Amino acid sequence: MAFYKQLDADSRIQDVAIVTSGLFQDGVSSITTFFTSSTQYSNTGDYSIDLYRYNPATNVSASVQFGVAYGHVGGSGSLGTKGATGDRTTAAVYGQINNLINPPNTSRFTFGGKSDIDQVYAIVFNRARIREKMEPGGWELHLQSGGGKIKLIDDSSTGATTNQRNFAPEYNIVSGTLSGGTTINTAASDESSTYGSYGTFYPSLGVMLLNPVKLARAPLSLSTSTNSNTDDRNDRALYNTIKTGAYFQAKRQEEITSRHYFVRATAGQFNRSTNETYYTQSAAGTRLIIPGLRSDPKTYITTVGLYSETNELLAIAKLSKPILKSKSREALIKVKLDF
Repeated sequence: MAFYKQLDADSRIQDVAIVTSGLFQDGVSSITTFFTSSTQYSNTGDYSIDLYRYNPATNVSASVQFGVAYGHVGGSGSLGTKGATGDRTTAAVYGQINNLINPPNTSRFTFGGKSDIDQVYAIVFNRARIREKMEPGGWELHLQSGGGKIKLIDDSSTGATTNQRNFAPEYNIVSGTLSGGTTINTAASDESSTYGSYGTFYPSLGVMLLNPVKLARAPLSLSTSTNSNTDDRNDRALYNTIKTGAYFQAKRQEEITSRHYFVRATAGQFNRSTNETYYTQSAAGTRLIIPGLRSDPKTYITTVGLYSETNELLAIAKLSKPILKSKSREALIKVKLDF
């Protein structure tokens, strides 16, 4: 049977904690193998390619880890021009990313000191995988093309950029590593304005934008085709550099709010119950407390319920084992709610 006690302000405490966890399937924070689905690639590969940790052809539990895409403002690298058959898929991809990231009346991307980039690579995680956001400073991606290899991280350790985009914060993608602590090889501000930086990172979106102009330079020398009315599928070229680089570390970050309720049962409280096992019945039909509990009443606390001011049950906490309560014993129970 329930007994009630109102909790005062001193019995309620709230705190906030930042929790990080592995971003990839099985909760791991790094993966070294990458696969695609042949069916998906043949159907939508001219728009984007989904990457898996496990081979979906042989592992039924394989799930999409992230997607890669390529966009060009004029539709180069895809089929279709004015008067020619084709969807100009790279133009559609570029326009979608541009509308998402850039403010109104912006038609080109800015990477570092170069502000007229007309093409872009995108690495995109879905919301269910990143939950709240990706952890800034918590990812490292290796890209390899031929004999060239680069290791990419963000520069959140030096602060966010001051660019006015639709989403903040924004960090530069730079050459560096997290091994042994964050090491930035070349800061974005030191990159040539002719080629710009490696890209930008948006943790709240789970989006990394890479600059094809910079990736075409040594040491990676990634070749990006910009032919007219040609199905070049540059997203496949990016996938190949990720697969050959064979390393992607990333974590997600969540802000968990916890409320702690301290429920105190003092010596004189909660020592009786209306449970039928607590009473006996006289011949006249009068209910009496069983003899052993009349002078020294005892109960066992098994459950704590939290109610609103309008007496609505909001949460129930079950104890791992009953707690003995009597006039000579007090009980202090802490209930924790995370959300």
